[in-house]
Amino acid sequence: MAKIKYLAAILVLIAFATGCSKDFLEKEPLTDRVEANFYKTPDDALQALVAIYDVLGWQCGNGYHPYDLVCNILSDDAYAGGSGPGDRPDLVRMGKLSNYPSDEAVLGLWADRYAGVYRANLLLEKIEGIPFEDETLKTRYIAEARFLRAYFYFQLEQFYGNIPLILKTLSPTDKKIPQASPAEVYNQIAEDLWFAWQNLPANVTSDELGRATKWAAGGMLARVYLYHKGYGKNVLGITSDLKAGEKTITEDVVEGIIDDIVNTSGHGLVPSYADLFYPGNKNSIESIFEIQHTQKSNWGDWGWRNGSEGNWTVIMSGFRGVESDLYESGWSFQPVTQSLADEMKTDPRYSVSILDAQAEGLVYKPGDCFQHTGYACKKVHPLKAFKPSTNDMLNWPYNEKVLRFADILLMGAELYLDNDLSKAQNYFNRVYRRAYGASANPPQLSNSEAGLDIIYHERRMEFAGEGLRYWDLLRRGLDYAQQKINAAAKASPQDETFNPATRGLLPIPQSEITLSENTLVQNPGY
Repeated sequence: MAKIKYLAAILVLIAFATGCSKDFLEKEPLTDRVEANFYKTPDDALQALVAIYDVLGWQCGNGYHPYDLVCNILSDDAYAGGSGPGDRPDLVRMGKLSNYPSDEAVLGLWADRYAGVYRANLLLEKIEGIPFEDETLKTRYIAEARFLRAYFYFQLEQFYGNIPLILKTLSPTDKKIPQASPAEVYNQIAEDLWFAWQNLPANVTSDELGRATKWAAGGMLARVYLYHKGYGKNVLGITSDLKAGEKTITEDVVEGIIDDIVNTSGHGLVPSYADLFYPGNKNSIESIFEIQHTQKSNWGDWGWRNGSEGNWTVIMSGFRGVESDLYESGWSFQPVTQSLADEMKTDPRYSVSILDAQAEGLVYKPGDCFQHTGYACKKVHPLKAFKPSTNDMLNWPYNEKVLRFADILLMGAELYLDNDLSKAQNYFNRVYRRAYGASANPPQLSNSEAGLDIIYHERRMEFAGEGLRYWDLLRRGLDYAQQKINAAAKASPQDETFNPATRGLLPIPQSEITLSENTLVQNPGY
C-alpha cells in the first residue's frame, strides 16, 4: 500500500495541473502528465485507480467530518464534544439532527464522496480506451472502481437519502441533475457490488493491503441488503426488492455470500479483542476492508487538509490536557455517552473500547472538554507511542476498520434468525465467546424481537465507537432510534435528541441546491 500512497500523490499533482485558474495554466506546468496524454497505459489506469482509493482518507475538506466520528455523534454512543459549543458548531448541531444546510460538515461529507464517484466514473470511461495485454487485470481495475463507487454511493444514500445518481463524468454546464429515487440508487450500489463480488480477487499481496477483495464486496453487499431491508423499505418506503441488474438480491443470496466468507475466505476472528485496536496491528486476519492511514506524508498541511494521510479521528477524540506516559492529548470530540458506558460496564470489551478517566486515574483538563462525561473512545485515543514525527496533529497512523469478520458473523446471525436458528446461534456464539471466553454460555437467540435485541446489544458491545451504531438504530425504525438516542441525551448538557421529521437524514447542502438552480429538493425537516 506504500506504493499506492505514493502514486496517489502523483495523481493529486496531475489534478492540480489540470484544474486550476487561467493564470496558473499559463505558467509552466508542474508535471508533463496531463489528461490529454494520460490514460494511455495500464500503469496510468492503476494511478487513476489509486486516485479513487485516495478519497477514502479524506476527512476534512470542508469542516471536520471523519466518517466514524460523525456516525458516533449521530448515535447514542457519543456526543459532539470539542472545547465548547462554538468549537465545530456544525458537529454540535449534527448531534441533534438540526444542521443548517450551509454547515461545513454537511457539504464536506457530500463533496468528498461525490469526488470519489467522479474519479470512479472517469476511470470507468477512460479504461475502455486503454490497451491491456492482461484482460484479467483490466477487469480487476473495473471491479475495484465499481466497488469504490458503490461504497461512496452507499454512504451518500445513508446520509442524505435523496441524491443524484451520476454514472458518467459531467461537464461544467451539467448543473440540473435531479435526485434519483432511493430505490434506483440502491439498485446501482447492488449492481456495482455484485460485479465486484464476481470479479475481484479473493486475496491481495502484502504490498497491496487496503485494496478491495471479493470478500469486501460480498460483505458490503450484505450490509447494503440489511440497510435496504430495514431502513430503505420501512422508512423511505421502497417497495421493490434489491436488484443487481436482472438479478434479485434475495435473503438466500446474501446468506450464501455470508456462508462463503465464513467458510472459504480465510478470514477469522483475532483471538484477543484488544489486539484488534492496537495501532501497530494493521490488516489482521479479521480485517476484510480497512482504510489505510500513515504518517508518511509531508505534503498534507493546514492549507490542504485532505492531503494528509493520517486519521483525523484520533487527534479529535483524545482528552484535552492529558498528563500521561501512555496517552497523548487531543481535542475532546465524540465523548462517550453515559448510556454506552453503563451498557458496557460488565462487558469484557469495556476497557478496550472506552477510556474511563476515573478508572485509569487519568490527569487531564475536564473543564476544557465540552459535553464532558469522563469517557473517551479508547479504540482511537491518541497514544504517545504512535505520535507522528511530522505534522503531528494531521498524520496519526491508525487505520479505519470498515468491515470486520465479526460483522460478517453477526450479520449472518441476524439473517438466519428467522430460518435457521441453529446457524444463527453458532455465528453469534463465535463473537460472544471471543469476548467472554470459550467456556462462556451465550444468551440463547429466538426468532422474535427479543432475539433481535440480543443481537443488537452484541453489535453495540462489539462495534462500540466504530461508526455502525447509528445505522443499526435506523434499521429498526425511527421510533426505535428516537427512543435510544433520546434516552442517552439525559446526561448531556446539550439537547442531543432525535428529530424524526428528518427521517434520520442530513440536509442537502444549500450550495448544491443553489448550484443546481433549485433542481435539488431539500430533505424534510430542514
